[in-house]
Parts: sequence; C-alpha cells; structure tokens
Amino acid sequence: MNKAANFISIIGHPLLTFPLFIVIVMFGFKGFNEAALVSSLIVGGIFIPVILWVYLKSKNGSYTNFDVSDRNQRKSLFLFVIPLLTVVTVVLFATNQSRNLCMSVLFALILTVISQFINFFVKSSLHVSLNIYLAALIFTVNFEMGIVVLLFTGLLSWSRIKLGRHTIKEVLFGLSIGIIMSLLMLVTEGFLKI
Repeated sequence: MNKAANFISIIGHPLLTFPLFIVIVMFGFKGFNEAALVSSLIVGGIFIPVILWVYLKSKNGSYTNFDVSDRNQRKSLFLFVIPLLTVVTVVLFATNQSRNLCMSVLFALILTVISQFINFFVKSSLHVSLNIYLAALIFTVNFEMGIVVLLFTGLLSWSRIKLGRHTIKEVLFGLSIGIIMSLLMLVTEGFLKI
C-alpha cells in the first residue's frame, strides 16, 4: 500500500500536474507563438525555479524531503514561491493575456498566500488544495477530465495521509482552501452561477 501511495503522491505533485496542464492547454487551444510565450513564462518563471529551489534545499538538508512536509521549512518555500507568482501574474496582466488566464493565475496566487497564512497554524496539504484547484481549471476546458482529476485528488488525499505527510485535519484544510478558491474562481469567471 505504501508503494501505491507513494506513486500517487508523486504523480499528483503540483510541480508536475500544473506545468503539464499549462502546456497541454496552451498548445491545445492557442496558437504556437502565444502558447510558447505563456508556457515559457509560467513554467519557466514559476515551476522550474521552484523545482530547482526545492531540489537544492532537499539536497543540502534544509528541506527533509521534496514535498517540504515540515511546516517550519515551508516558510522559506512560501517566501520563494509567492514573489515568483506575483511577478508572473503582473506580467500576464501587463501583456494583456486572456482574462481567464490572468484570473486563473491570480487565484492561484491568492490560494498560495492563504496557504502561507494558514501555515502559521496548520500545515495544510498543498497537494490537495492545488489539485482541487487544478480540477476546477480543467472543468472549464473538459468537464469529464475535471471529474477524473477531482476523483484522483481523493486518492491523492488518501496517499498523503497513508505516507504520514499529512494528518486528516491537514488534508481537510487543504481540501477546504482548494474548494473555496475554486468556487471563487469559477464564479468570478462566469463558469458557475450562484
């Protein structure tokens, strides 16, 4: 069971799922030049630096693992991620990218800031909150795939608890943050009427 949980946790890592989604959606729905520009900006401006940061911090012992499962160690992760997300969000708005894209990244930034604040009290599951948010983003493109990602996030939640990376409480906090930000994004962008 631990091997299955570890496999699910790895393939559900936000540093893998989000860049993959961005590249697929950009190249699937935009022209090549725009897709390459936006993908390079988001993946190159956020995910590659974060992956390198976490890898180096894990290698030198500052982080105990690639998931940055220690609540105190997460403080420096947030301090690294939030400025990157902020810069990319500003660049997307400044270059007049589509409203949906700009707002999606903005809500991801807000989700991250909320997670940073919550981290002072509880280490909420970023795997869960970000994959719930990813499912909402996928719903806007392909409803059936959104359901698949949502169901997968249930398995991901189990894996995080099984591996001892999170408690049920921490997973529920991540779930709550992900659901709230997803609903706000879907309502703001007119995908969901209340």
